[in-house]
Amino acid sequence: MQRYVFSVWVMVVCAGLAGASLAAEGNVRFSFPVQCEIGKTCWIPNYVDLKPGPGVLDYACGDASYDAQPGGQHKGTDIAVQDMAAMRGGVPVIAAADGVVLGQRDGINDINLKDNPKRVVESMACGNGLRIQHANGLISQYCHMRNHSLFAFKGDRVRRGQHLGLIGLSGRTEFPHLHFQVTNKDKDIIDPFVGLKRSKKCGVGKAPLWDAKTLKKTPYQPTAIYNIGFTQFKPDFKAIRAGLYKNKTYSTSVPALVVWAEVFRVKLGDKLIFTIIDSSGQKIHENTLPMKATKAKYVAFSGLKRKASRWPPGAYQGKVTLVRGEEKIVATTVLQIQ
Repeated sequence: MQRYVFSVWVMVVCAGLAGASLAAEGNVRFSFPVQCEIGKTCWIPNYVDLKPGPGVLDYACGDASYDAQPGGQHKGTDIAVQDMAAMRGGVPVIAAADGVVLGQRDGINDINLKDNPKRVVESMACGNGLRIQHANGLISQYCHMRNHSLFAFKGDRVRRGQHLGLIGLSGRTEFPHLHFQVTNKDKDIIDPFVGLKRSKKCGVGKAPLWDAKTLKKTPYQPTAIYNIGFTQFKPDFKAIRAGLYKNKTYSTSVPALVVWAEVFRVKLGDKLIFTIIDSSGQKIHENTLPMKATKAKYVAFSGLKRKASRWPPGAYQGKVTLVRGEEKIVATTVLQIQ
């Protein structure tokens, strides 16, 4: 299988896309490039950083992005799934618009950068993926796709919604997600939420590149409780990332009930409130954790040990509430004790 390094791809425009058939930039709109449900099975943890160099500025004038290295600018929209278990289940990546594949790369293992930092060289930072030339002169790029999952190859014509492969963990990344990036013919980074021209300082642009359906289902959400569950002991963070704590039924003899949660982008001054409610509706545990620093990704847990000989059987609810000023974000999970 041929492999192509993104940084040295040569633009090839097929005859059908050349000359008079090329529309003006901006006429094509992109649909959401992942088959998932925003806020339930996938999330946007990082937007395009519109501030080159040091500092971060997303399209809503927030800080839901990061300074990538090298270059200092995160150049795409990240679409993340819950954990490795979700990734292994297969989350389809689809073409955001019609176009022609300029090149693709496959064969890179799905490895967390934290576990193997020396395995990722800069030329392979995008991991497995492909680039697509569109009729409006724009190029879309898909990164970090699952090893051996790609279904499109150089020269292929693809249609909007066509299956391209699966979300993965290849390249320079620490969590399973798709990095979706758009550039123009001059290789300038384009934020799909902003579009080619900006009429106001903050918010969605006057002519965004996302289509109306995508904009409607992707409201700006810089913070999300995207993963939550129960364990019967202190959770292991690697096990959470691997998706191992999915058991929805426990014995009445388990030693403890612990609720854990993963959160995108907590801020200094936020509060995380952990609550456990038993089968009778009684609150049996509540603990508030103040956030002492701003973090892009945060894992926390809280719970209680069993005091009686057995837990009363029934449905137990775990609830995690993030409080930021007047705003509250709530996530819940249910466990059956029997």
